[in-house]
Amino acid sequence: MPQPLRVLLRQFAGDERGVISVMAVGALILALAVAMIVIDTGAMLYARRDLQAATDAAALGAVRQLQSQEATQTAAETIFDINGFQTAGTEVARGVYDPDPSKQASSRFIAEGGGIDEADINAVRVRKAASSPTYFARLFGFGSLTAIDAEATAAYVKTVSFSAGTRLAELNEGLANQILGGLLGTTLNLSLVDYNALAAANIDALEFLDALAVEVGLEAGSDTYGDLLDTEVAIGDIVAAAVDVLNGESFEGDPSVAKVALQTALSPVENVTVPLDQILDATPFVNRVIGSIGSSAGDNVPFNVYDILTGTAMVAGEGEVVGFDTDVNLGSLASVSGTISVGSPMAHMAVGKVGDSVQTSQIEIQLNAVIDTGILSLVDSQIAVPVYITAAEGTATVASIPCSDSTVTVLSGTTGATDARYGTESDTTPTIATIELNIGLATVPVMNLKASGSHQLASHGPTDIAFTQTDVDSATIKTISSDSNILSGLGGALTIQQVTLVGISIPGLSTILSTLMSAVGGALTSLDTVLDSLLTTLGVKLGAMDIIVHGAKCRAPVLVG
Repeated sequence: MPQPLRVLLRQFAGDERGVISVMAVGALILALAVAMIVIDTGAMLYARRDLQAATDAAALGAVRQLQSQEATQTAAETIFDINGFQTAGTEVARGVYDPDPSKQASSRFIAEGGGIDEADINAVRVRKAASSPTYFARLFGFGSLTAIDAEATAAYVKTVSFSAGTRLAELNEGLANQILGGLLGTTLNLSLVDYNALAAANIDALEFLDALAVEVGLEAGSDTYGDLLDTEVAIGDIVAAAVDVLNGESFEGDPSVAKVALQTALSPVENVTVPLDQILDATPFVNRVIGSIGSSAGDNVPFNVYDILTGTAMVAGEGEVVGFDTDVNLGSLASVSGTISVGSPMAHMAVGKVGDSVQTSQIEIQLNAVIDTGILSLVDSQIAVPVYITAAEGTATVASIPCSDSTVTVLSGTTGATDARYGTESDTTPTIATIELNIGLATVPVMNLKASGSHQLASHGPTDIAFTQTDVDSATIKTISSDSNILSGLGGALTIQQVTLVGISIPGLSTILSTLMSAVGGALTSLDTVLDSLLTTLGVKLGAMDIIVHGAKCRAPVLVG
């Protein structure tokens, strides 16, 4: 290479003038690439959301026009046109939707044809293709439009609002205040009038969920009811939402008393958060956007306000040991005290379709029954008998929703297994009495009497129970039962073990034992009534389960896919 040229190249390589311009061009290209990714992708996602919302609306509108394929197609295209989309590229298929939960979601819709009876058609699937404009991608040689698409399936799905374990008819407000107040960690002084008002107040399911979504900051039109049900919500927000609906016009019962009772009960714990899906369930609506359903689907699917109160208390007090006591006047039964603990609570009221279910909670109870025996030879003729009870959860499942004149819905119920025994969790043979004798000038305890025995009720069911429209209108409670009282059975299973303290024979021992067993057995039979009042508060009954249907919707168009 000639020397002059070599010198010129060295001078050029060492010359840094204009390097900033080169770097600026590179940075500009990089900025445009980032803008393409961020802005164009964001615009596409926004357009995709709008298209999905319009497709959902088109499916819900089209399913109301199932009389012919032409009417269904026209309804869908009209809704797309109203929402600013071209009608071209709209595919509409009528068909049959089967909500059977055992089937995969993709196989629940069968398009028209292949032997489907016209009378069985209950659903429509809408597919829509559209495009989203690009802004920066075209600078890199990409097209000015990006293809997007959406799909929605809507069907007439029958739904029913029901609760498992609702037994307010026998409520004892004194025990209710103790138990619910203990679970909530506060003091309650509600009257029976308050509790009855709560039980009589039914609020519209969708209005309540919409109001609650506003309270927790979810956005109507984008977030779904499933997002809401998966949220830990403050109890204060639950109260505010329920009161908001009670202030409206779509309620049943006396709203004024119910509002005050609900606020009185829950306001002291308004900052405590609870998982909403353990209080109530609305499975048919989980994929629907908040605010997209309206009153057409909410009619006749109410939530009961008392169930909201008890469900909230049971979730808030999960695992807590709550004490209670009551004075009774039932034969030899002098008083009853003890503790109760709620474990693994699940939603016990729901808006559900066929196959959906709710469960009552697991319960542990430690009773201490004070019994007057009248036996003078005992150290104390008034003895304390501890009883330990565990009850598994019961389940209520929607078996069918015929919506006929004779039967609105059929619920299948299974009671939880229950076990009762003498003693405590750690002591299975408690000492319930001590016999004493006069020896010389002294009175000496000579024998301890220990109780043992248990009584079990196996799970019962599943049993189908039909509800008519009259049952729904009159809020009839129906019971699935093993036809056995747990404590009556425990009284008959009593065995008394004799532990001698002093080697002295006891005159009339057999009579003492017979009288003692009779006194304990009779008292425990009376205790069944007390136990029922105790558990009524929590919607639980040992060896049985009560079910109530609040309402049914037989022609509710909902999105199912």
